[in-house]
Amino acid sequence: MKVASKSTVIYVAAVVLLLFWAYFVQTDTRQVLGHSMLPTLEGGDLVVLQSVPISQVHVGNIIVYDGSCSAFGISVVHRVVAITSGGLITKGDNNAETDQSLSIATGPITQSCLVGKVVFVIPYVELLAYEVHHYGLPQWYNYIPSILIIMVVIGLLLLQPEEKGEDERKP
Repeated sequence: MKVASKSTVIYVAAVVLLLFWAYFVQTDTRQVLGHSMLPTLEGGDLVVLQSVPISQVHVGNIIVYDGSCSAFGISVVHRVVAITSGGLITKGDNNAETDQSLSIATGPITQSCLVGKVVFVIPYVELLAYEVHHYGLPQWYNYIPSILIIMVVIGLLLLQPEEKGEDERKP
């Protein structure tokens, strides 16, 4: 029996550790809704945020701003496309215009409504969490299906059948 490559096991273990870190250490996270950040982020992705001063945000960073700067009163996950004296100008990767010109944001994003900068993305985790939450289980139970799936994937990777090398295939 062949053991999965060391890099694969390390990658999967890192994702599991980041998932635990994000939810059990109370790191700020947000669910990506909609399709405005395609192809970079998809609806259901989970973004892990780092609180930073606005001076540490650069063009190209993905940020989250809260409802006080959003025309709809909800948090928005978008990319910084320009920095002005008034604040950050943002845009969804899949949008043709900036949040400010589309009236998604009420103006440039200021420090007071900057929630944080995206530092890590865990794909599709929130889709599973939503299904569990939808049935009224306590919030921390939401991520048990994701953790179980990741554990099964690790198990399958570790139990991959041994592949024969080219030399062993020849008669």
